[in-house]
Amino acid sequence: MNRRNPGEFPLFGLLARRWRLAAPAQSIQFDAASQTLAAALADGRVALIGAPDSEPPEARIAIDDAGRRTITPRKGEPRPAIMLAAEGEGPAKLAAAGEGFVVSRPGGGLAHLARDGTLTPLPAARDVSGLDAAPSGRLALAGLRGVELRGHDGKSRTLGDAAAQSIAFAPDGERVAFGVGGALCLEAAAEIKRFACPGGVERIVWSADGRWLAALCGAAGIVLLEPASGRLAALGGFPTPPRSVAFSEAANALVVAGAFRIAAWDLARPPFDGRQEGALETGRPGFVPVVAVAPLPGRKLVAAAYANGQIVVAAPGLRDEMILQTTGPEPSALVASRDGHLLAVAAGDEVALIALPDVLFKMTGDHP
Repeated sequence: MNRRNPGEFPLFGLLARRWRLAAPAQSIQFDAASQTLAAALADGRVALIGAPDSEPPEARIAIDDAGRRTITPRKGEPRPAIMLAAEGEGPAKLAAAGEGFVVSRPGGGLAHLARDGTLTPLPAARDVSGLDAAPSGRLALAGLRGVELRGHDGKSRTLGDAAAQSIAFAPDGERVAFGVGGALCLEAAAEIKRFACPGGVERIVWSADGRWLAALCGAAGIVLLEPASGRLAALGGFPTPPRSVAFSEAANALVVAGAFRIAAWDLARPPFDGRQEGALETGRPGFVPVVAVAPLPGRKLVAAAYANGQIVVAAPGLRDEMILQTTGPEPSALVASRDGHLLAVAAGDEVALIALPDVLFKMTGDHP
């Protein structure tokens, strides 16, 4: 993928739909079918944005007599976001759950949020610092009073009473990982294993096959854990505390924000015991750090957002990259749809959905 002059190839303006909201989005989340994007705003409100595109790029691309493809700008405005009123002070917590989301408000309110904005109250849960939902309907809630697991039948059980900061179900919905103090905990079949971390566990991410999990540990960096073997690697030395970590299933790679280029490791050569041969030189180095990464499912590609607003797409292990946007407000979140054809970005008081059709990579001479 080659760098382009922004004036010659203004991809963002041609591919993105944009929504200006009343407050910055602290987090964004697609539902399980990638039909709706939910954004938790800093003022406590929640915005719901429809993902289907009435003017998809494929309908605006033409081929001239020489075989060159061009794309015309959009003509209409996207459908407005559905706004939910704030409850309590501070942003809500979101988790995809079935055809919608589970939303936790600072005031203790917990509810299922449908795509049309309908809220169905759930039993309250106070002091929630993290939540997740499994495909089976189970809920996991992390908070000051420990971890609570709720079944779809309404029954619940707790795991300890120490304050937990973050939580995430494995893809199978049976195992759950959570952070307690300086430890990453893994619960499976009523057994809890603890793994020491160099800092507090701020966020946990599983690989799609459930073989790996990674945790953000603030200024200390990240940890990579292989649950089956119990092997754990602590990766530090980032110029800025990593705020984003993810797994690319197609590239079999771990990707991390926090450096002046996309940091990536080949999981066929994981960085256990200080090994470095699996490090993948990805994209081009910049002058500001990467603040968010988002692998594109089904493609050996990863999107990255820099602190200066630049957004690029690169392949782990390759220096070439495609620029989608050159500058803008610092992004707070970046996430891809399940099929890898939409990239959502939150920056400042704006949320955008960038279309990434297969033909895009053919137009630029790039291939997934």
